Amino acid sequence: MRIIHHIPLRKKYAVYSNEKAFTLIEVLYALAIFSIIIFFIQPVLQMILDHRDSDVTLQNMEWQVFCAQLKKEIRFASHVEVVSGKLFLKKDNETVIYEQYGSNLRRRVNFTGHEIVLQNVDQYSFSLQRNAVKVTVKHLNGKVQSFIGYSLINRDTSA
Repeated sequence: MRIIHHIPLRKKYAVYSNEKAFTLIEVLYALAIFSIIIFFIQPVLQMILDHRDSDVTLQNMEWQVFCAQLKKEIRFASHVEVVSGKLFLKKDNETVIYEQYGSNLRRRVNFTGHEIVLQNVDQYSFSLQRNAVKVTVKHLNGKVQSFIGYSLINRDTSA
């Protein structure tokens, strides 16, 4: 007689299945984790939104400083001319030049130095008027701004 040993086959399904579903403790645990994630994401999103507003505010402040500085230099310049899109202001023994440098407007004194006075500039123009200079700037975001700086010295700059 032959003895046959029965070798158990591995079952292809889970022996111990969890049929209890979620318990209240598990739901509360998941809700707590979700709340913590939302709590930390909210300030990050707020910073991103505030950053956009601060860029606009910063650009407006930069424009105001640029206008004030250039108006002051135009006011006290003894000679003003525009050559090849560059603004030349002569005062005492100095020549101050405003020109584009990449996407910036820069200020140079006696053809030396590199002072950025306005950033994110797409196009600009300087035009001479009687005792005044009109400055028009188109920013990279498409916004166009302009101002007129008047000179205290009574002269004709339209030559």
